[in-house]
Amino acid sequence: MRECFERWGPEILDGIEEVSIDLWAAYKNLVKELMPNAEVVADRFHVMKLVNDELDTERKAVKKRGEKLKNKSEKKENN
Repeated sequence: MRECFERWGPEILDGIEEVSIDLWAAYKNLVKELMPNAEVVADRFHVMKLVNDELDTERKAVKKRGEKLKNKSEKKENN
């Protein structure tokens, strides 16, 4: 990617105002280095993926806690 961007030259790279990326550190560092005037913005797809992953992790944790409570109450009922 570096080679491709460098071919554009500083007159184009300096004029770029906003770049949407997945925020992988290597991409972010490259943009900051080669496009000093660009604002780095997280792209919608990757933001939503992060949100959904966090929600899924929490959903699984809540389900696991609920199953433990259910098992405890069933044991009490059977004793």
